[in-house]
Amino acid sequence: MIAFEFDLARSYWVPLSCVAVMSGSTIVATYHRAIQRSIGTIVGILIAGVILAMQPSGFMIALFIMLLTSITELFIVKNYGLAALFFTPNALLMAESTTQQAFSFSYFASARLIDILIGSAIGLIGVWMVGRKSASTRLPHLIAKTIRSQAQFLIVLFSDQGEGFDASRSREKLKMRTNMVNLKTVYNTASGEIPVDQKALDYYWPVVFTVEQLGYLLESCSKEHERTALSDEKLSQLLFAFEKMANAINRKRSAEPRRIPEIEGYPGIQNEIKFLQKQLDR
Repeated sequence: MIAFEFDLARSYWVPLSCVAVMSGSTIVATYHRAIQRSIGTIVGILIAGVILAMQPSGFMIALFIMLLTSITELFIVKNYGLAALFFTPNALLMAESTTQQAFSFSYFASARLIDILIGSAIGLIGVWMVGRKSASTRLPHLIAKTIRSQAQFLIVLFSDQGEGFDASRSREKLKMRTNMVNLKTVYNTASGEIPVDQKALDYYWPVVFTVEQLGYLLESCSKEHERTALSDEKLSQLLFAFEKMANAINRKRSAEPRRIPEIEGYPGIQNEIKFLQKQLDR
């Protein structure tokens, strides 16, 4: 809306910059991207000036575009700031060589710089208004969701699922793994918020770490074909203990430790469940 309202040249560069800045994984990463994109644009304009000073045409333009695109793809996953040095001259070279009107390089350079700065500023404001606390507020829900998925997977592992059942390919395992990845991503995002709630992060970190450890143990267990089937009574006790922990973390209350029955052949899983209860009883 701002780009069209002010009739900016190449107005699509504004939302592109906004998206690029807002795609940072944390608030801090968003600020870094805004700085890197702004500085990279300025330096990239200078590089584009040098290239266009050679007055390339025909195959030379295609060669430069191919070269700049390749370098951009090489650096984009490693360092966004370095990539900006190359996709900026690439964009200017394409704009300059494809326009049917008599625009000078300074026209496109100034348009690029203005659009990038405006888009980056909008992206920063948007992230600060909408997402500065979104990760930390979702942590309790995601921890509880992951704990519940681990309970479901544990029931599958230590109950009779019939002949030929492969727990390592089960839907419950995939669900648990997805929740674990999401939980770790959200925790890392919360650690980059401004202002950061360090007290909450310090409380949740041992919980997240223990949940991860328990998940790895359950995954290792699923690769074994011979496992002890637990009685319905023991499975009920385990399910109740997991549900108590999930409810406690959702309501931000301490969880009273429950008795964890022996899991024959897998003391590590049993100990991790006990340790998780201990972490939540604070």
